[in-house]
Amino acid sequence: MEKIFKDSRYQSILAIFCALGWSLAYPLIKIGYQEFQIDSVDLGGKILFAGIRFFFAGVLVLVFCCFQKTGIEMKKKNDVLWLILLAVVNTTLHYMFAYIGLGYNPSARSTILDSMGGFFLIILSTIIFSDDKLSASKVAGCVLGIAGIMTINIQPGVDFFENITFRGDGMILLNACCAAFGGVITRVVSKKMNIMQATGQSMMIGGALLLVIGFVAGTKSQWSFGIKGMLVLVALIMISAVCFAVYNELLAYHPISKIAIYNALIPVLGVIFAALLLKEELKWQYFIAVVMVACGIYLVNVKKQE
Repeated sequence: MEKIFKDSRYQSILAIFCALGWSLAYPLIKIGYQEFQIDSVDLGGKILFAGIRFFFAGVLVLVFCCFQKTGIEMKKKNDVLWLILLAVVNTTLHYMFAYIGLGYNPSARSTILDSMGGFFLIILSTIIFSDDKLSASKVAGCVLGIAGIMTINIQPGVDFFENITFRGDGMILLNACCAAFGGVITRVVSKKMNIMQATGQSMMIGGALLLVIGFVAGTKSQWSFGIKGMLVLVALIMISAVCFAVYNELLAYHPISKIAIYNALIPVLGVIFAALLLKEELKWQYFIAVVMVACGIYLVNVKKQE
């Protein structure tokens, strides 16, 4: 299986697969809130829901590792600190900031700000890692990706920058920063221990911390447990387990910029899935955005001719 993740021929297919999974998660989370009857202003309930999702996703990855007889293989005593750092940054803080910000921010602006995490990650990668160099094509690709994401959200006559707040925009930007630093930490952790085991353990630890925060914050909703809601939760757990495991393996073996740029597909595909599953309006600019983001991905991944 390691050969598949290392093979550059499968890089794009696997990265698009992760983007599809995460974009499908957006409408599924909304459906989950409806089925479990978690109120839109119930921050504690939302964090609890996220904690359940990531804790059991981590357990699922670790079960897979047991079947594969894959150990964590830590080489130094302080490697456990890197594992905890990955859990806190990439799961706990990442999703805690996201849920706080979404409660105070318009969804359109949140989508754009949240997507900045992928572009922050590309910038950090080119600064930190020697195998990832900044180039004119990468810059152009990032600009096209950002433009594509903005195309699906900005509407004529609407003041996009109205009511900017730290509780809203600030939290979403912190969430994006956590996503970026989480990607960098993942690359570092992959050099210290088995990344599949690290992914499972970090999600389980991060999910457990989200559960504690959710319990402390308290839920304002009387949860309803039905078959449809449980199926949605299981689907979200599966998406988190599979996509994070695959994505982190890709970050371990390929230049980060060539993988992170595919994250630009997530908000674009997310609004398309929302239109299909939630019966939201399907706008013509969504398809233009897909083309723009696809061109951006090509520019970031195009090989420089010698």
